[in-house]
Amino acid sequence: MQIPFDTNTSSAQNLLILIDGHAIIHRAFRGISAQGNNLTVSSTGEDVTGVYGFLNIFLRAISDRNPSHCIITFDTPKPTFRHIAFPDYKAQRAETPEELKPQFERVRQMMETFAVPTFSLDGYEADDLIGTISAQAEEHGLETIILTGDRDTFQLISPYTKVDLGSNARDRKLYGESELIARYNGLTAEQQPDFKALLGDNSDNIPGVPRVGEKRAIALLNSYVNLEGIYENLESIHPPSVKTSLTESKNIAFNNRELMTIDRQVPITVDFESALFGGYDMEQVITLLKELEFNSIISRIPGTKQVINSDMAINKPVANTDTVYTCVDNQEKFDSMMLSLQKAHKIAFDTETSDLNPMLASIVGLSFSTNAGSAWYIPVGHSEGLQLSLEYVIEQLKPIFENPDKQMCAHNANYDLMILSKYGIHVTNLTFDTMVGAHLLGNSSLGLKNLSQTLLGIEMQPITELIGTGKKQISFSHVSIEEAYPYAAADADCTLQLWNHFEPEIDSSFAKNIMSNIEMPLIPVIIEMQRNGITLEKDNLESMSEELQSDMEILHESIVSHVGHSLNINSPSQLSQVLFNELDLPKTKKTKTGYSTDANSLEFLKTAHPIIEQILNYRELSKLKSTYVDALPHMINPHTERVHTSYNQTGSITGRISSSEPNLQNIPVRTERGRKVRNAFIAPTKNSLLFAADYSQIELRVLAHLSQDPGLLSAFHNGEDIHSSTASLMFDVDINKVDSEMRRIAKVLNFGVIYGLSAHGITQQTGFSREEGNNFIKTYFSKYPGIQNYLDKIKEFARENGYVETLMGRRRYVPDIHSSNFNIRSAAERISINMPIQGTAADIMKLAMINVYNNLESTSLESKILMQVHDELVFEVPTQELEPLKSIVVTEMPNAMDLDVDLKVETKQGPSWGDME
Repeated sequence: MQIPFDTNTSSAQNLLILIDGHAIIHRAFRGISAQGNNLTVSSTGEDVTGVYGFLNIFLRAISDRNPSHCIITFDTPKPTFRHIAFPDYKAQRAETPEELKPQFERVRQMMETFAVPTFSLDGYEADDLIGTISAQAEEHGLETIILTGDRDTFQLISPYTKVDLGSNARDRKLYGESELIARYNGLTAEQQPDFKALLGDNSDNIPGVPRVGEKRAIALLNSYVNLEGIYENLESIHPPSVKTSLTESKNIAFNNRELMTIDRQVPITVDFESALFGGYDMEQVITLLKELEFNSIISRIPGTKQVINSDMAINKPVANTDTVYTCVDNQEKFDSMMLSLQKAHKIAFDTETSDLNPMLASIVGLSFSTNAGSAWYIPVGHSEGLQLSLEYVIEQLKPIFENPDKQMCAHNANYDLMILSKYGIHVTNLTFDTMVGAHLLGNSSLGLKNLSQTLLGIEMQPITELIGTGKKQISFSHVSIEEAYPYAAADADCTLQLWNHFEPEIDSSFAKNIMSNIEMPLIPVIIEMQRNGITLEKDNLESMSEELQSDMEILHESIVSHVGHSLNINSPSQLSQVLFNELDLPKTKKTKTGYSTDANSLEFLKTAHPIIEQILNYRELSKLKSTYVDALPHMINPHTERVHTSYNQTGSITGRISSSEPNLQNIPVRTERGRKVRNAFIAPTKNSLLFAADYSQIELRVLAHLSQDPGLLSAFHNGEDIHSSTASLMFDVDINKVDSEMRRIAKVLNFGVIYGLSAHGITQQTGFSREEGNNFIKTYFSKYPGIQNYLDKIKEFARENGYVETLMGRRRYVPDIHSSNFNIRSAAERISINMPIQGTAADIMKLAMINVYNNLESTSLESKILMQVHDELVFEVPTQELEPLKSIVVTEMPNAMDLDVDLKVETKQGPSWGDME
């Protein structure tokens, strides 16, 4: 089992809890006071109602979210820019109760004791600080959960930022993009300031537009996007009374939006290292809690001995059943356990280790379960305590793991099998992986603890209660055996119970074929690739880093010379100021922080000023340098001198494999500089090569099979270039007269079909007008009527059945296909179109990997499979084995699945990944 965080849970290692101090204190105080609870007045007469309520909310957030970082923000008494712009701002707000005022300082004191950084700044509200900090957190690679009572922060929601509205049960759910869209019937975070501008806010004394309530505001914004769109289309708005009200209140609406837009450019800089949570002095925390007479809360503080030694510390995996967990710390217990394992037919197992990275980790202990409610833990690597020797335990357990008659199961077996393989153990009959099973059956949360809570009703102990968090986090090897064994044994026990839960459902459902023939046989292939790794040439990258730095400095100097003053090119706000205020370039789309300076926006401005292309070049070089060129050398394993990526077969709902540390899928190939990065991935010796095999246009070939369109099938059967063939039909020219621009447009359309591209999307990628884009789509479907028919049928299938599936039967459920909201329903339709195509292509790749791997294993070849990237497999091959390897690959990959068109595979080889032919 990986530590310190539960397998595949929500980025707890990179999660910031960002607290709106005033909002949560007020909410806590009002909530308790409303109940008439006087228990929060101390024996000295100090009212600590707000402090007590705040601390309850804070500790629940820490327990629920397990953050790596924590920050709290506060308002100040000084007026803000909003008060200056609108003197009546918040004028009607009730005065803070006198008994509550001193409690803000108490909460500050409490947060200081927890070593949580506090931010406040005169002239700005806590919301502005939250907006700025969350933006900086995103740049720092952190996800953020905003803990607040203020819905104004909904405008900050993004793929990296969610909002927790705090204390009452109705609002406990986390608001992300999908929850926000569902709550406001299609409105996005970017539309929230416009939405609030129309409604106004009574609590802030901001009047809205008369006759425009929530439903009408949502309808208007769904139709016209923002205030500008509404006022550009006033003549279309009915009834007349609403149009009149909007006309008369135009200034109110736009002023409201300015007041309600959170400032994300507050002049503060966050040191996120200092925001790591967990580095507090436990004695100081307990002393303050006792001073406040919060004795009942002490046991809830992460890491306290009181928690570990309380009943809460022991996992209780079977409701109303006593668990029997045995710490196997002597020969007698070991012999008894071995006897049970030898008799057992089904065994669930788990490993406890010293590191998240399996290539660096050592075994600390192993756990086994053969019956629900009982399990064994064998400590072998704890720093203290009685334990058997690792060598002896491995020697005795090896025959159990390698017995083909034993059915074995683990949760995230990829990790555990990687660990065991380092000790010469190769699990022969891995029958089930509960994480993979949960993924196939549509569970969104795949962590062992989450699944146990949801499906078994078992609340398992968080690992952080044993090892702590932040700077004071310890290795599992330093956890006492007495505390470790019930935790570790419960992991094996719950894995067995989830196995028993999932197996009948999978065996009787669509998932059996995928589980048995793809996902489980794929695990050894993934482990092989991860263990093999790939050689990286550091000198190549160091030289490239120097070149990039030099080129970036030249570009920076040129950009500054155009501007006439210093400029942080990586700052969107500074860039926006220069481009749209100083240089007066055409305005791009409006964002929360000004006009957009993202890549798509700047592409449209390329001809407006020479600085634009230089900025785009600078950004490309900067990202290349920081993300790959400078980062990759630090990922080289010191023992193998190779880079070992991690693959995740449950990372995508379509079945695609993803990778991390490094993410091989994102290494750029479209630019010359990007391709140079691949040159650093090399064959290890002069007598070896890298060999790559790439499926050619696999998704379009799958589309041809699924749609049975005669034109598409014919083009592939005749071996034509599919994009040139499409261009020939679209532009009504001979295929030999298709030029590069015609082919480019045809390529956009071909791949656009797979991803449900709209006329707007065509316009963005081709430069056509919206009308031209619509016409091209109509022409496309007139030339390929079978594709149009297929798209209509797959959407109808989704509406009737609530899911779509691949040719192998992998399913994706699309509940939003019946949504009354156009945007949500359209997104579900695009998913319905894409999933069978992309998912079938993913299944084909996985089958090919299994077949190639099995074939290699049956030979004496030394060639190794190293990487899977998109539609490509990369191998390391001794020069003399090139032809035998090539023969295996070009036999197995095209025949992975039987389609009505050939699966074409292109191969190449060379000394590096970037230098192949």
